[in-house]
Amino acid sequence: MGVSAPAVKLVRNTLANGVGNVAGILAGLALTPFLIDRLGLEAYGVWALALTLTFAGGYASLSELGIEGATIRYVAEASADGDLAAVNRTVSTSLAVLWAIAIGLAAVVIALAAPLADLFGVPAHLRDAAIACFAIAGGQLVFELPARALVAAIVGTQRFVSFQALEVVRTLLQVALYVLVLLQGWGIVGLAAALAASSALTLLGVWLLAHRAIAGLRVSPLRASRPEFSRLVRFGGGVLGLRVLSTIYNQMDKLIVGIALGPRPVGLYEIANKVNLGAATVSSVSVSALVPAAASLRREAAVVRDMFVRGSCYATAAALPFAVAVFVFARPLLLGWIGPSALPAVGAVRLFAAYEALQMLNNVGSTMVYGLGRIRVPLIVGGIATALNLGLSIALVHPLGFEGVIVGTLIANGLAWPPLLRYYLRAFDCSLRTWLRRLVAPNLPGLSVQVLVSLALYEVAGDTSSLIVALVLIAVSVAVSLLVFVLVGLRGEDRRVFLDTLRRAVGVGDSDSAAFAGHRAID
Repeated sequence: MGVSAPAVKLVRNTLANGVGNVAGILAGLALTPFLIDRLGLEAYGVWALALTLTFAGGYASLSELGIEGATIRYVAEASADGDLAAVNRTVSTSLAVLWAIAIGLAAVVIALAAPLADLFGVPAHLRDAAIACFAIAGGQLVFELPARALVAAIVGTQRFVSFQALEVVRTLLQVALYVLVLLQGWGIVGLAAALAASSALTLLGVWLLAHRAIAGLRVSPLRASRPEFSRLVRFGGGVLGLRVLSTIYNQMDKLIVGIALGPRPVGLYEIANKVNLGAATVSSVSVSALVPAAASLRREAAVVRDMFVRGSCYATAAALPFAVAVFVFARPLLLGWIGPSALPAVGAVRLFAAYEALQMLNNVGSTMVYGLGRIRVPLIVGGIATALNLGLSIALVHPLGFEGVIVGTLIANGLAWPPLLRYYLRAFDCSLRTWLRRLVAPNLPGLSVQVLVSLALYEVAGDTSSLIVALVLIAVSVAVSLLVFVLVGLRGEDRRVFLDTLRRAVGVGDSDSAAFAGHRAID
């Protein structure tokens, strides 16, 4: 028997998400040196601050009240039931609300553009450009926010391949516009205008794609429903809570550094954050398919438990080696990528790598409890950790410089890590002994050998200024860890299930046994 259709869709969607995310990360990494060279580190810091005003990773994402996540859920349910009227009602309501929020928020950001430039201590020669940049970044929300309602419709119908194809096109268009702007010498104001243009074109693109994905889709703000709005907001509350924590973590450090130290240190912070984003993307892609899988198997406790243990082991093996490699080769990576001006960010890159390594061990558990709707404890612990992170970051930014905010993040999340692990173990009825034996033990050989090999390679080529050599060193380091994990770390049944899962994922073999079933029970 062949692989089931849901399994094929799950793998295809995961791969599509991976391609889309990796394309975005690679574009950002490739563009960053060009941006810094053309703008200068100070103006680049202003641009990084302007991006915190956008929806994609900025504070504006907090304004949508969790409606996008709620829209995805209800579109998926209505689509499965064949209820086109419900789909139209949900998407229309979402579109109307997000458009109303966008108009109000854009007006507020535009009005605050000048005070923000003063708050961040923008130098006099950049002040007028910074004000215009902030205002345009705020104004483009009238395109960016409404597009999320249509994105939710596409994702709700599981058209990930089409959506990620559109995302890749958008990324390439945005890169082309940015390069054109910088070659013409239009600076950060031109970058903001290019961002607004790409947001407008993205809105048009998702509008067309949503109508193609859903036959009979009829979307208009005039079709909005007050009861539907209430339903979206009720479910969106929990989603909003998680987004608030995520957005605050992703953006508050830049604001703290900008207010305390000015734009130039923000530029150095952002360089380190770009490298961190690459490692974090590998981690997020490795668990991107777990939410629907956990939700669909929520009544099968033994299978969900095994998914947690095996998934944690596999995701750690896939993602943790990247964090280790970045930690070791941070200096040659920055030297080859940006140049000597980026070397003050080496310590920050290593701090970020340590943070990511810690988070990766709990990544599967945090993703699965979201899919099961059990997010109350993570929300509480995350809220406490975020408040502590904020206080520590403010306290440490002056004595430690821009690295102080990352130290604050590492300490706060390090303290939150044990109670969260305890909660995940209880949620999936897994003992600490089992977790250590089935997750930590299989990964130790690969990581140990990786560290030894990486340190030896660093002694030989650690002072290289070639980006190609630095990337090859990282690739060799990661490959060594993965190879030892498969050949030494995994044993017996665990290795058989892993290889069978891998073969089925790429369409090889005729076994129809489930990847997380048909094996011995976990003690």
